[in-house]
Amino acid sequence: MLELSHISHRFGEKSVLRDVSCRFEVGKISALIGPNGAGKTSLLRVAAGLQKPDSGTVHLDGVALIDPQVRARKLAYLPQFQNITWPLLCRDVVALGLLPFGIKDAVRVEAALDLCGAAQFADRPIDTLSGGEAARVHMARLMVGDVPLLLLDEPVQSLDAAGAQAVMRLLRQAAKDGKAVALVLHDLNLAQHYCDEVVLMDEGAIIGQGAPQELFTPATLAPIFDIEFTRAAANGVDYILPQRS
Repeated sequence: MLELSHISHRFGEKSVLRDVSCRFEVGKISALIGPNGAGKTSLLRVAAGLQKPDSGTVHLDGVALIDPQVRARKLAYLPQFQNITWPLLCRDVVALGLLPFGIKDAVRVEAALDLCGAAQFADRPIDTLSGGEAARVHMARLMVGDVPLLLLDEPVQSLDAAGAQAVMRLLRQAAKDGKAVALVLHDLNLAQHYCDEVVLMDEGAIIGQGAPQELFTPATLAPIFDIEFTRAAANGVDYILPQRS
């Protein structure tokens, strides 16, 4: 379990996180939900140890992850934007996920590519792929180390509907296999259908943490997103939808 306690942080005069406490548990997918600028990415970066908060603590299974080498072996982080300067082969990009362990394992690299539906790109330079294709390669880099905690910032932003569903199924299986998964999402219905809980954020603070079916109500979402929502059902599945303004 990753636990963040009383996290606060400022960028200059702007308070981006205000006394935030939450936890991401083994076997669960937790989605950070909120409008742009709510503090979701900042919270995920603090969780990953990439951003030191002004106050508060971060513990994994009760231990502070101070040593970067230990942290790299415990968690894998996928940023919102992945910029690779050199035209590396996709298999070499995925192999970067094994660097914290000091090993080279072609079998694990191939297995991760196959798991993420990117095996056909193994010998292509990553700068020749579309955004959606590259996203699958970066997902394989995240998965190849088989670490217990996965942190992802908008992993489905460049994917079509089928690709987004595939990523969420992959993360659902990772949670089932005993990993803790936390990700930033903007698609409320993906969060509702695949995530065990959501952390609802606005203006750097947590509005609520719990099951999406409980938190995703029109009354709760409207003041956060400044738009009205309604619930609908199709083929026995519930959806939360923004109303046309």
